[in-house]
This record gives sequence, structure tokens and C-alpha cells, in this order.
Amino acid sequence: MDILMGLAAFFTLVALVRSWRPFWDEDFTTADRRLAIQVAIFLVPPVVVLLHEVGHLVTALAVGVEVTGFSYGLFHGSVSVAGLRSAEQIWVIAIAGNVVSAGIGLAMVVAGVRWSEWRRSVRYLLIAGGMLELVFSLVLYPALSLSADFGDWVIIYSRRTELLSWVTGIIHVGSLVTMVVWWRRRGKVLLFTIGSGTENEVARLRQGIEADPRQPGPWLALADFYARRGELGLARGTVEEAIGVCGESPRLLLGLTRLSMFQSRWNDAVTAARRGLASTDGLGGEDVRQPLWANLALALTQMERADLALEAYSHLVPPLTDDVRVRYGRGLMRIEAGDTLGGRADLDDVVRRLPEGDLLRRWAEARIEGHPLRDAEDARVPAHERRSGPPPAPIVGV
Repeated sequence: MDILMGLAAFFTLVALVRSWRPFWDEDFTTADRRLAIQVAIFLVPPVVVLLHEVGHLVTALAVGVEVTGFSYGLFHGSVSVAGLRSAEQIWVIAIAGNVVSAGIGLAMVVAGVRWSEWRRSVRYLLIAGGMLELVFSLVLYPALSLSADFGDWVIIYSRRTELLSWVTGIIHVGSLVTMVVWWRRRGKVLLFTIGSGTENEVARLRQGIEADPRQPGPWLALADFYARRGELGLARGTVEEAIGVCGESPRLLLGLTRLSMFQSRWNDAVTAARRGLASTDGLGGEDVRQPLWANLALALTQMERADLALEAYSHLVPPLTDDVRVRYGRGLMRIEAGDTLGGRADLDDVVRRLPEGDLLRRWAEARIEGHPLRDAEDARVPAHERRSGPPPAPIVGV
């Protein structure tokens, strides 16, 4: 493991040297972001590990314990002590290195957050590297140490220092909760905006929310901003936060339904759509109710719940009934329910309306022909021709 990690660190250093000028310039590209993550994983830890062991060493000397050995190997190290020593002295020495590691991680994150005038590459590296160090110091290393019964955390949580262990445990849990809450509320967004150079755009959208937080529109605008840049997790978190502030808004629940479908979370899509329909209480709002029914039907189609899907499709009116995705999904469910003629009519309509070679048309043709889809194991064979069969409906939200 040391050899593999050492080789990874060496090649990361080579890549950093080769890309030195473009990495630190104002144009922070996707390649720069990948390199920053590599540096955070393979080059930052050796420095932190060294300082971690120095923390043990200095603390041991400070409490008057004889140090008999010091070892360092990029990704691991140890300090050996000898002589008479109390359980409290051992505890202080054990926790010192971990305080140094966590402190460095925290300092990196704070620097990356506060020093907004620094270049994006520096801030991105500081926040990503700092978070990785905090996760390792507060989660991975304690779990490894306690599960394998070796290392610092066995001493830190020893029964010989019960009071100190309890105090440490309370601080430890509090630190973890604080880290998770900060990351979910601000950290992920900050790292995304720094990496993509969209801090000003997100700040502007946030101002719209703060101006009138009870209105769904600004929330949906921010969620759409994230979703269009591939950040579906941030988009979903924004919509869920909006629902917590605005209540069961049909528009917000429609947004949550669509995001769930893009993420292939079909149960979540069904639940969100039903909540959206219930929140309208059957009154008006067909511009929202119709897409909710459509997405509910399509999600149930993906789950192959023909009876429930067809009931949802029955609520649709033009123009959604003419949407080829709706026709395709309804055709599948009609065939599944035994209405072969009706199902084939829907699929025939999809074939007529889509151009030659369109993927949805090819799925529809395969279903109409009813041939055994062949060569499922051959990656070179198009998916619509494989023996395993097509998915219920290769479509997402409406």
C-alpha cells in the first residue's frame, strides 16, 4: 500500500510540475480541478502526516517523556516513548497528533472560504484538501484504529482515562455534526461555485431567494441553474430546502418529481408527484397538475406498475397525450395490461412521428416486432437489440 500510494504521489507531483503555470493561472479548467483533487489526495496527506507525528513528538517532550524512536513514511508514521508515564500523559501524547491533523484540515477550509481574493485553484485545493483531512482525521482514522485495536484512538478512548474519553467523545461528535451540516448547507455549493467560476451567478440567485423566501420561483431558478450544470444533488437539496420554507407547493413538488426521475429515483418521483397532486386539492392549476400526472405515470411505467400507471395516464389531456414519451410509456403499460391493440397503436404512433434512427423509435420498433433481443453480453450490440430487453421506458421527466 505504501508503494502504491508513494507511486501515486510521485506521478501527481510530476503532473503538477508539468501543469504548473496553467494550474495556477486565472483559468481554472476541468483538468485543473481533477489535478487539484489528486494533489489533495496524494500530496497534502504526506505533509499532514509529518506534522501529525511532529505533534506527537513535541507533546511527548513537553510532558517530560523520553522519546526513543521517530518514523515517517509519507502516509504513516509513529513515535515511540519509554520510561515512567501516567495514563493521562499517554492520552495527551496520543491526541496531540490528531489535533494537529484536524487543525490543519480546518485551517485549510477556513482559508479557502475566507480568502476570496485568492485564485480559484488555490481556494479549491484548500477546501477540498482540508475537507479530506477532516474526514480522515475525524472519521476514517478513528474507525480504522478502533476496529483494528491499534493506534492513537485506542488510547484516546481508553477506559483508563474515562473522563477524558467522554469529553473527547462529546467534542468529537459535535465536530462531526458541525462538519456535516456545514458541508450540506454551504460546503458543496462553495466548492462547486469556485470550481465552475459561478460564485457571482449563485450569489445573485440567492439574493432573489432572500428578497422573498416564500416564493417558489427564485428557488426553482437556483435549482435549475444547478441542474443544467449537472449538479443534480445540489438542485435536489435546493428544492427540498425550498419545500421546507415554502411548504407543499405544487410547483416545487413538480420540480422534485422531475429531479427524482433524472436521478432514476422512481419511488421518490411517485411520492413527490402524489404529494404535488394532493397539495392542489383537485382545484385548478392544470399547468402544474398535468405535468405531475404525466411524471407520475412515467415513473410508475419505469416501475412496471401497469394498473397504477394507466390510471395516471387517463388523467392526461392534450398536448401531453400527444407527447411521444407519454405515448411510448402508455403503449408499454397497455401491452403489459393485456390491451395489445391499444398498446401497439401507441407504439406505432411513436414510430411514425420520430425520425429514422431515433433511439426512442428504435425501442418502439423492437417492442412492436416482439423479437427476442439478442446478444445481451456483447457491448458492441446496440442496447435496443440486446436479449435482456429494453427498460420499461427510456425517458425522464415531462
